[in-house]
Amino acid sequence: MHDRTILITNDDGLWAPGLELLARVASRFGRVVAVAPDRNRSAVSSALSLHGILRLHPLGEDRYACDGTPVDCVLLGVRSVLEREPDWVLSGVNNGFNLGEDVFYSGTVGAAFEGVLQGSKAAAFSMHPKANLASVEPWIESFLRHWEALDLSPNRIWNVNLPKGEPKGFKLCGQDNRQYHNLVEKRMDPRGMPYYWIGGEVGPTYTRSPGSDAEAALAGWVAVTPLRMDLACPEMLARAEDFDATFNGQGA
Repeated sequence: MHDRTILITNDDGLWAPGLELLARVASRFGRVVAVAPDRNRSAVSSALSLHGILRLHPLGEDRYACDGTPVDCVLLGVRSVLEREPDWVLSGVNNGFNLGEDVFYSGTVGAAFEGVLQGSKAAAFSMHPKANLASVEPWIESFLRHWEALDLSPNRIWNVNLPKGEPKGFKLCGQDNRQYHNLVEKRMDPRGMPYYWIGGEVGPTYTRSPGSDAEAALAGWVAVTPLRMDLACPEMLARAEDFDATFNGQGA
């Protein structure tokens, strides 16, 4: 038995099958502590509950339900439950891909980023909504067996997307672009007041550019994408002289 401490969470809720899968696989690498939302918290990104109380409900050994967001779960897991930095923070396995710009909305990815902010190695796992859990399991185990051999710079995570069928292998990828066919539907309540649903039945359309996560995952590969928190644009930072001339030059 390894002596690692592993904190797991998700945004689908504590009872999601993907979290059970992740707990089972992660337990082969150390002690697993699950702190996850008590309901579905998809698409909350890195939301943090600053203006309300949080409650943590023990539901068995090393298993807790939290009424907050995935990021709240990581914070409470690290600061209250474990009272130390875990070796790994693993998030998922999300029921649905997190490809391209989805990572900006994803609570799964947000929780992993909170893990690195708390000083741990972190990864987010997502899968095709019709993927078979049994076929996904050995690939997650294989990833966890090897990922410590390939270090990332600080404030980086691995974003792992598993395809529908039996994977062809692992593929290192960049991010794709996608168009989401969002629908904002206005309805009326019984008192005649409007309310709105955000969603839509048509899923995203991906560019599937060569070398991208969507191109790999939709072609049957396990798409593995390193993501960083530093969003600064290096191409603009390289143009410091142009910036100074524009903002600090004559007539500024």
